[in-house]
Amino acid sequence: MDSPEKTIHWKKNLFFIWISQILSLAGFSSAIPFIPIYIRDRWGITDEHELGLWMSAFYFFGMLSFCVFIPVWGILADRYGRKLMLLRACYIDALIFPCFILAPSPIWLIIVRFIASAFTGTVSAAQTLLVTTTPQEHHGFVLGTLSSAVWSGNLIGFAVGGLVVHWFGFKVAFLCCGAMYLLGGLFAHIFVQENFTPPQGEKARKIGRSWSGISAAVWMIFLLIVLCAIARRFDDPYIALMVEKIHGPLDTAFHTGWINAVAAVGGIISGMCIGRLCDLFSAERIAIPSLILSSGTMILQGLSQSLPLYGIARFANFLAAGGLEAIFLSLLSKISPEERRGTFFGLASGLRMTGILISTLLSGSIIYFIGVRNVYITAGGLFLLIIPVFFLFMRISRK
Repeated sequence: MDSPEKTIHWKKNLFFIWISQILSLAGFSSAIPFIPIYIRDRWGITDEHELGLWMSAFYFFGMLSFCVFIPVWGILADRYGRKLMLLRACYIDALIFPCFILAPSPIWLIIVRFIASAFTGTVSAAQTLLVTTTPQEHHGFVLGTLSSAVWSGNLIGFAVGGLVVHWFGFKVAFLCCGAMYLLGGLFAHIFVQENFTPPQGEKARKIGRSWSGISAAVWMIFLLIVLCAIARRFDDPYIALMVEKIHGPLDTAFHTGWINAVAAVGGIISGMCIGRLCDLFSAERIAIPSLILSSGTMILQGLSQSLPLYGIARFANFLAAGGLEAIFLSLLSKISPEERRGTFFGLASGLRMTGILISTLLSGSIIYFIGVRNVYITAGGLFLLIIPVFFLFMRISRK
């Protein structure tokens, strides 16, 4: 268990980090999802294929930059402090995201996105800060609660961003995005406390060797995080296509919006409940039912013939799967040395993003060859494939 001096403020830290992450992620979601419209309106790119190419490059280089740099920030968090890394992500992105309005061409927009992604990573920094300032027995609860902040921020961002873009335009939307990051950083700066002691001697030398000395159990957790990211994000790009498949092209945006909102509510509930259950019961008693339900509800989405059934199935899927990452990160915090948690959580975030990249490639192939419904069926099968890997992890960790 962590020492009392490091855990005395954990509830206060959790509350203000939760607020900080809602603000930061609401800022992100209020601007970035509307980039296709921004490219179309500003540079007159209306051809579907050309616009799709620019968007693919925009997202790919953003994710690539994140994967490359997030482990570096994790190493620096262990060396110089976890709160410092949270402030770095909030304050620098508060400056960079408004720079989207200065991009003279789509290429420069992608360059700005690459730079912003290199300095982002508020969630990873917040996760590391929480687990190093919270007693071990509450790690599942704080990680699950933080997961609910991610869903809440996204939900608020989608709603507010759409209104801001509609009434005030993209310039105000990007400025609001930066302002939200700034406000989130100020909350963390003023109210969050950390008793950080820089590592010395052998501990300091180990920190820079991010891939060295990792146990087999930690490697298995990393694999579970990658597989979970692949399965959970497999269907994300195709929600609107599934809505059209079920309902036809009429009011697609409206129906996609309410279905996303309902799913986000499921994610919020899941993060808080599953995280708390992780502290009360063994991991396998929570993870296995969650994976089975995630598989079943994903397949049910693919078989849905009406929008109400699709919405209910998607809510249930997010309710089951929304806390899986909190389960795996809680296990990671238990089996990783405290002085390297920033490094390991940074690696976990980078690997999660790698899983999302793989998911995009695989799901794109599935929809191209056998259709959108089979994307959901395949994702359901992927959730089931995680179960034997999880049992292998439990066997290794007991040794």
